[in-house]
Amino acid sequence: MLDNDIPAIAPVDSIMASPVEIQQVMKWAGKVFSGIDSTDEGLLAAGSVPFSFVYGGTASAQLLPGWKREIKTTQDQDKIEYRVRWADPKTGLVVSVLVKVFKRYPAVDWVLHFENTGTQDTPILDNIQALDVELVTNEHGLPLVVHCLEGDASGGKSFAPFQTDLWCAKSFRMVPLGGRSSNSTAFPFFNLQYGDQGVMAAMGWSGQWAAALDRAKAGPTHLTAGMELTHLLLHPGEKIRTPRVVIMPWKGDRTMAHNRWRRLILFHYSPRSGGRPARLPIALQCFDRYSWHRTDWATEAGQIAVAAAASDMGIDHLWLDAAWFPGGFPDGVGNWFAKTKEFPDGLKPVSDCCHQKGLKFILWFEPERVVEGTQIAREHPEFVLGNEAERMCLMGSSKGSGLYKLNDPAARRFLTDLLSKRITEYGIDVYRNDFNIEPLSFWRGNDTPDRQGMTEIRYIEGLYEMWDELLVRHPGLLIDNCASGGRRIDIEMAIRSVPLWRSDTNCSPGHPEWNQLQTAGLSLYIPFHTACAWIPEPYDFRSAATLGAIPQFDYMTEGFPMEVAKASIAEAKENQKYWYGDFYPLSVASVSPEHFMVYQFHRADLDEGLVLAFRHAECNTVGLVVTLQGLSPRVSYTVDLIDEARVKTTLTLTGQEMLNGLELRIPFRGASLLVRYKPVS
Repeated sequence: MLDNDIPAIAPVDSIMASPVEIQQVMKWAGKVFSGIDSTDEGLLAAGSVPFSFVYGGTASAQLLPGWKREIKTTQDQDKIEYRVRWADPKTGLVVSVLVKVFKRYPAVDWVLHFENTGTQDTPILDNIQALDVELVTNEHGLPLVVHCLEGDASGGKSFAPFQTDLWCAKSFRMVPLGGRSSNSTAFPFFNLQYGDQGVMAAMGWSGQWAAALDRAKAGPTHLTAGMELTHLLLHPGEKIRTPRVVIMPWKGDRTMAHNRWRRLILFHYSPRSGGRPARLPIALQCFDRYSWHRTDWATEAGQIAVAAAASDMGIDHLWLDAAWFPGGFPDGVGNWFAKTKEFPDGLKPVSDCCHQKGLKFILWFEPERVVEGTQIAREHPEFVLGNEAERMCLMGSSKGSGLYKLNDPAARRFLTDLLSKRITEYGIDVYRNDFNIEPLSFWRGNDTPDRQGMTEIRYIEGLYEMWDELLVRHPGLLIDNCASGGRRIDIEMAIRSVPLWRSDTNCSPGHPEWNQLQTAGLSLYIPFHTACAWIPEPYDFRSAATLGAIPQFDYMTEGFPMEVAKASIAEAKENQKYWYGDFYPLSVASVSPEHFMVYQFHRADLDEGLVLAFRHAECNTVGLVVTLQGLSPRVSYTVDLIDEARVKTTLTLTGQEMLNGLELRIPFRGASLLVRYKPVS
């Protein structure tokens, strides 16, 4: 894939919002944030400010009208910005919000800050809700349908789409597990549908967020979201932030809304390179396969041999995971230097070899967890937050683990400098940040009764500051966001990083249907994510490959099908460009062995795309007729159907014919079909 195969901006087409829709959201934002008169509401009620808190026992709705408000408005070609500030004349508390209203999307983004400009501690700030709005759902016979995903629990339901019908006098709550934003029980992106309209929403908080939907008996729905727990005072001079909120109201077709949202995330909330969304790696990663039993693999000579193998296969990244530091994984977490015997000159010879072969170098760290006895635990115990409840076997370790104090500015600066030094001296192109610990009990155990939530706030602020600093110091660096897989995916992380290891289901073979389900779920909300393929055969590899791919092949074993591997990698590279397009689920998302699974990616700017179809192991359906989306009815397309044996059948079909229905036939169970189409040249 060439760089110019990656789109730079969203195309102008029917997926994008009409001027009327954009103006309606601009009016709503102007009304609720700056008081500009507006009566055009839509699903979002244009009432008071769309956030809330309790201060000194009094609700913000009663306080803010009496506080001095200042408003500054600026704009550029992409957005209008409001900077709104409320000041309490009695205590010196200042509440400020930075609001971005997009010009090409009917979307609004805001972050709140609270600052004590007084000379005394503030009264208690309680129940801070970064999002607090009313939805106009007044028709009793119509449910508010909550569309969301399961969080990642490293199983067959990870990122599975599901929906809940919210009727009058009912409630629905979302909260993740243990302080990681997409862990197990919730995912911080969701779509609220009411008839033929709705609101897409995302919470940007890489900690313990919570959202609640309470539908009144009379019909309207109250939506709140923010940190799960805030009950704190601010000392003089202190300032804190809240979770980021992004919302996008929509009208019409729900799939259209999801694709509009995908474009918003792709072009405004994702890492970029050269003015375009980043290119994701196709990376050879054999830690789970080889590191436990091949002593020659995690060495300088071994990794140089890996680089040669990767280059021969057509792979573009070498991925060295948790096998390069003293103590290994997990007992050595906290020793962030290379093993001297295995890597006598550090890791630079490995990265140099990669770069000479045209590869980039990915290296694993887990800097936020510190195992007892490691270098950081010994030399800087003041930088480690302990918790007796967590001193147990964690991720296979018999040793206790502590949480690194990213909430401490001195500790954060030390770790930022250490990681930056390693990135430079080891020649790292992709910095991989894992996080195999649930931090919530550490955070809350460190809080006093009048500062509940403060440790979490400072920790998350410190995390963002550290990653932002690494990106500034190392232009072109890509950060891989991992947290026992995909347990910390949210819009703040999407701004700074990509989840290359989207679930720890990747840690073992035999889960291609799980990979298909994860693609079908995540692709509704975020375009960037990759998964691991343990074997090169098409069914498995096509189930895992996305914008990038992670081969974990047994290439060192005699008889390994190298030519099949090369063909799979070449095919994934040819497919890459289509994953930047719109996503259309063409079947039910299911891991059931009886099901047929199909989805489509369409590049509207190219009028090209691909379809991936999978016949599961016990599926009795030989063929399925699917209605493709996004095509131009009068255009003739060259359509390549590539089966499990990579035998290609080429057809010429009009867009209208495929919009009417394309038959996909897979004669064998446990097999796949790849379809590529493009206009006849």
